Amino acid sequence: MLETVYYIGQTIAVIAILCSLGAIWWQQRETNKIARADMTERVLGKYSEAMRVMTEDPDLAGHYSNLVRGNPPKNTAVEQRLVWFFSMMMQAHATSFMLWRDKLTDERSISPHNRTMTLHLRVPLFRQEWERTKRRRTFAEDHVEYVDRLIAADEAARQDKDQSTESAPAS
Repeated sequence: MLETVYYIGQTIAVIAILCSLGAIWWQQRETNKIARADMTERVLGKYSEAMRVMTEDPDLAGHYSNLVRGNPPKNTAVEQRLVWFFSMMMQAHATSFMLWRDKLTDERSISPHNRTMTLHLRVPLFRQEWERTKRRRTFAEDHVEYVDRLIAADEAARQDKDQSTESAPAS
């Protein structure tokens, strides 16, 4: 009889330990979700900070608008300000990439950043700055390789689109 009570007691203790381990696992998972959400919000905020420059300086926003439409600024001071804006965007992307790579942000957060950087890197002035930062080793090698793959994929997609447009029958 005592042996039965002893085994029942041990079984209850094991079940209690397993339940507490399960509760700890669940709590840790929820804590990680909250931390990732917070980090994602911070990363998205970095992009907002960089873009705020354009909302606070209408002249610079006008020069930026002209630049992305193929009209580079004639003033070197304005050109340099646009380069610094791009540099802030690249720093935000590098941060986003590293946190995404280490799985510290929401998986969905990197795609909009990639699209933004890909569009910026189509602008010759920004592409020149990207090449300069690569030569200076401003960013981590894995980030540089990642961005270069984004550029290559974008160029291939645009080339495919151009070829399909050319081969389409005229209506």
